[in-house]
Amino acid sequence: MIVEELMTNKYSIKDLEQLTGIKAHTIRIWEQRYNLICPRRTDTNIRYYLDNDLKKLLNISVLIKNGIKISKISKMSDEQIASLVLEYSKYKGEYEAQINGLKMAMINFDVEYFDKLLSQCIFNFGPDTTFNQILGKFINEIGILWQTNAISIAHEHFISNLIKQKLFSAIDQMIVNPRPNTEPIVLYLPESELHELSLLYIYYNLKKKGYKILYLGQSVPAENLKEIFDKTGRRLFISIFTTNPFSEQIREYIRKLDDLFGNNDCWFHFSGYQTQNIDIESFNNERFHFHVSVEAICNSFD
Repeated sequence: MIVEELMTNKYSIKDLEQLTGIKAHTIRIWEQRYNLICPRRTDTNIRYYLDNDLKKLLNISVLIKNGIKISKISKMSDEQIASLVLEYSKYKGEYEAQINGLKMAMINFDVEYFDKLLSQCIFNFGPDTTFNQILGKFINEIGILWQTNAISIAHEHFISNLIKQKLFSAIDQMIVNPRPNTEPIVLYLPESELHELSLLYIYYNLKKKGYKILYLGQSVPAENLKEIFDKTGRRLFISIFTTNPFSEQIREYIRKLDDLFGNNDCWFHFSGYQTQNIDIESFNNERFHFHVSVEAICNSFD
């Protein structure tokens, strides 16, 4: 037991709630009624949990979402639970088990497990499903977990860099016929914005659809966008606001772009965490378009 605790992470019940989506109150009831997991206690009597507890709850969350009663789950062994989770993921196309596996790779900073799991996904489901259904959903969860402090900056940077490597590799290897007579698209992040995963996800999907992409990446000043327009004539821009600009600064940012581009025909598409706190309809106009998700941006270019 001592060796196990030295080699594993420790979680509060709040951590478990954020990582699994199961309410802390529910977890406590399951402990008392079904003895599903057993918390340890510090010298000061504070409850904490280990990796195996988190893994089990992640698996249970999948079965609960698929309509299996907790009373039935409580009678299964850990091996039976894990096996049933894989069956549901395989045949129902929900990929919860794979996404939960990526969570564990992130939490434990486990590069080998991440690579193995992603390779299995590509082999079993193909690259499109892996990048769109599995990594796409996981990228969304990373943003939520980071914003709610369920994971640290180190976790977010670790997994983001691994995913970026995979996405860049997939983009480089992609061979597609470009769409005729389509407007080239500029992908960028605004100044001081460094969270690149969602933008790369858009890059992958739009290139797959045959669009010509100019990828600028992180922290691009608005003035540089006008420079690109002046030198290349590219008029269609897409960006993601995860941490910058803050929701209350978005209107000012739009006003700045409007002043820079004047009467020129240019169009901007935005999404991201910061846009969730604004009235999207009040910001949408002929030049600026806000979307509820990165998937919605990709779908708008079908």
